[in-house]
Amino acid sequence: MSQFTIIKGRFHVKGYQPDGDSIRFEADNPALWDAFQWDSASKKKAAKKQLRIEAIDALETHYEGYHQPRPFAIAALERLLKLLGIENVRYSLNVTTIVDADDARPGFIATDGLDRYDRPISLLFPASAKLTDGSLLTSDRLPLEKSVNYLLAREGLVYPTFYTTTDKVFVDKIRKAVRLARGDARGIWAIDRTPDLVLWDTRTIQEDVTILPKLFRRLVEFCDAYDDFTKLPDYMARQKDNLQLWNDPTPRSLASLMTFDTTGRRMSLTVPVEDIFFSPKG
Repeated sequence: MSQFTIIKGRFHVKGYQPDGDSIRFEADNPALWDAFQWDSASKKKAAKKQLRIEAIDALETHYEGYHQPRPFAIAALERLLKLLGIENVRYSLNVTTIVDADDARPGFIATDGLDRYDRPISLLFPASAKLTDGSLLTSDRLPLEKSVNYLLAREGLVYPTFYTTTDKVFVDKIRKAVRLARGDARGIWAIDRTPDLVLWDTRTIQEDVTILPKLFRRLVEFCDAYDDFTKLPDYMARQKDNLQLWNDPTPRSLASLMTFDTTGRRMSLTVPVEDIFFSPKG
């Protein structure tokens, strides 16, 4: 069971490119960051830290020049902002940058460490949460169901994305929330094509269908490099995923959890996404 540091501060979006699973945060007491092992001195010194919002993955609003279907991508972002009290949002014309908003809204994060990019791995809470700045809490003492992470999953606005390092108490709660959202066909679960996708070109996954963002990123990278879809199964098999499944630590790849037809265009992820645990280094 992980121990989380509670940090009070303010969430910032103005002039940045947040999405439904990332945002910047400025601690009221920057000395609290000294307890973490930073690889980058500049990121430790930066007042506004880019967070990695734990256990969820929203549709991509901008990835290497690509995006996923914007209605649900923007819905996740705007729900994230509303839960944190950030309103009156104005976007740039290409809907990637927030040019104005009710910025610097107060709130809390609960973090148990940094990812490999020196982003605090965080649960997000609004200012109304009954938390104390600088306190240390195990996951069983955190109000997990009040976290923004949990609420976005419960409302079907994000995909669950677990790592082998994700706290298992939180994993269990998110898994249950996802199963309920899927059972009720909430949000993305009404249109999710991850279990059965036919890919014609990048327009398919940018405009027409909704899939797991990690799979989306792999597919656009493939499309940038190849135009022969019969090469897709081998391409996927060459990726070093180092995945595990729920209650099964056997190493595997994402390709090993998928099937492809002879054209390479029709594919299926054969396990529920909430059963997959990614390597934190993947």
